[in-house]
Amino acid sequence: MAVSRRAGVRVRLTALAVLVVGLGLVVGGAVALTLVGDQLTGNAEAEARRQVDSFASVIADGLPSALPPLVQVVARDGSVLGASSELAHTRLLALWPESGVVTGTSRLPDGEHHAVAGVPASVRDRSVAVYAAVSLEHAEEGVEAATTALAIIVPLLLVAAGGTAWLVVGRALRPVEAIRERVTEITASQLDRRVPEPSADDEVGRLARTMNEMLARLEEVHERQRRFAADAAHELRSPLASLRTRLEVGLAHPSSTDWVRVAGDLHREAVRLGDLTDELIVLALADGVTEPVEWVDLDEVVLNEIDAVRARGVVDVELSPFSAARLRGRAGELSRVVRNLLDNAEHHARHRITVGLWSTERFAELVVADDGPGIPDSDRTKVFERFFRSQRARDRDTGGVGLGLAIVREVTERHGGAVWLADSTDGARFHVRLPLAVEPPA
Repeated sequence: MAVSRRAGVRVRLTALAVLVVGLGLVVGGAVALTLVGDQLTGNAEAEARRQVDSFASVIADGLPSALPPLVQVVARDGSVLGASSELAHTRLLALWPESGVVTGTSRLPDGEHHAVAGVPASVRDRSVAVYAAVSLEHAEEGVEAATTALAIIVPLLLVAAGGTAWLVVGRALRPVEAIRERVTEITASQLDRRVPEPSADDEVGRLARTMNEMLARLEEVHERQRRFAADAAHELRSPLASLRTRLEVGLAHPSSTDWVRVAGDLHREAVRLGDLTDELIVLALADGVTEPVEWVDLDEVVLNEIDAVRARGVVDVELSPFSAARLRGRAGELSRVVRNLLDNAEHHARHRITVGLWSTERFAELVVADDGPGIPDSDRTKVFERFFRSQRARDRDTGGVGLGLAIVREVTERHGGAVWLADSTDGARFHVRLPLAVEPPA
């Protein structure tokens, strides 16, 4: 039975069920017919042995004038000493029973097969062989009847097996088809829809639940991207509007415009746009990380970033406590984590930044603290959100774009760590904890 590769699962499974059941029925039927034939033939041979034993025991003194039907007495030289009328010109068996019973089959002149049994005997001290035959007509009729029954039953069973397989497979695949139809209806604007979940806790039910979990993740990512695009557009609008306004005012009054001051303002806004663009690129590529994972000396990364802060000379940087820490990670991303924390601390500090680094058996912990005004309690849970800036930061001319701490959180979590804002009586105190031996996911 050939089934096209393009045939559906239902067709293929039904064809497979019919093929397996058909092979089983054919093999089982052949075995059954063989057993039936052997049993009926064995019964006929047993009857022939009973008859020949019965006759051989009464001929020691001589043969009767008339032998029972299908009985034959043969001398050692092959001559027939006596036989029933049906066997007058036919030798039943060529085998001579030397020491026991011999059996076989023979076809008589009438065309029928017979089971034959032969035993040694003696007639008036002369060695003879006595044979008796029993017709195999009933055995052949029994095998023929069994063959006819199988020829009728096997097709019916195949039809029943195929129909049952078709219904069972169709019922099992019905939830899959419902899932497929629902998935074809889901678009980027309908990620809140879910596929139907069967009540049974089987493979199809687990598939449906897994797909719904995947759709929930896709919906969350899509919503985050939508908010990200809206927030990015909003943040880009402000410096672009400022650039456009100053240029339009200057062009409207070219003679009275201080172009040097305008150039300074434009440069400041351009720097702000550049910083914002860099942060947006980092966040946009966060889900497509290609930088390899390697061993990173976190203490060296921290010291390099501290040197850059000290070179600017805006605030002092102290190390307390500070020790080596080596872990698996992405050096570029970890450098950005340290840089963003130091930039945030430098932006808010009055005079001093304190950096601490230590490690335990499982974690490395980085602490960056400043002596600035701190973060209001109302903003403590929001500082790691994208584009969030406290009112205090917005009021300052050097306010950031509100993405630095969001990048810190995403990179830290991607490395299997955590970041939080600890309680502090003076300024802000950020903690970053990273696992030492756990390789971050690709």
